[in-house]
Amino acid sequence: MPWGLRGAAARRFPHPADRSADAAHTALLTKYLTDMLAPYGLVLGPHPEAGQSYGEMAVPLLPDEPVDALILAYDIPDIAPGRATATYLSHACPGTPMAFAVTDQGRAGAHTALRLLHDYARSGTYPRALLLVAEQSGLPYDPGVPVEVPAAHCAVAVHLGPSTLEAAVPRIVPGVELADVEGLLGDLTPATVILGGSLAHVDVKADSVLLADPAQPMTGVWEALASVDGPVVLVDYDPALRYLCVSAFG
Repeated sequence: MPWGLRGAAARRFPHPADRSADAAHTALLTKYLTDMLAPYGLVLGPHPEAGQSYGEMAVPLLPDEPVDALILAYDIPDIAPGRATATYLSHACPGTPMAFAVTDQGRAGAHTALRLLHDYARSGTYPRALLLVAEQSGLPYDPGVPVEVPAAHCAVAVHLGPSTLEAAVPRIVPGVELADVEGLLGDLTPATVILGGSLAHVDVKADSVLLADPAQPMTGVWEALASVDGPVVLVDYDPALRYLCVSAFG
């Protein structure tokens, strides 16, 4: 059977992480971030602990059945820099999967992770996979470069394995200007297209076109995926890094 999408689940978290109430953790986090920011002339803002932990966010979305490979994709750092989160999730996930994280690629990170899982599955080594896409809204300092901070803490689990909704190899095209995106999508003909929040102006051919929440730059298209059945294409664009990303199922 082809390998592809088996299901997706999304969840938003309205409260800070449990460890934000731990005074000892807050003190260590404050010292760590202050020391890391100082060489760049950056200053830590108030309440560095008032964000979310990707470990806490991902655990409720882990499957009941065993998984062979797990990749966590994120962009905004979480409030638990001392935790090797992917290793922690491997321990918590049935099957104790091979696990690691992909970051520092903006919105392309999740599509890169999907491509890696696709390649692992095609090798016959890790057919049952879990893609976790997460972002949290607490960034207590100005990083000195343009960044879109999400409005809400959100995590999405994408379950992958033998499926009738076969996954195509994701396309990640660098150096794309926003004005050129529509011309690069002329060959899309799926039942549903999910457009990233920055692509509201793009006209594509599909039975249904959904616009992801523009306030969730990393998780937006993946959160929308959890509400869709049947063939679907996710199209996302990172305006800062100028990556165009296209991931298709079915």
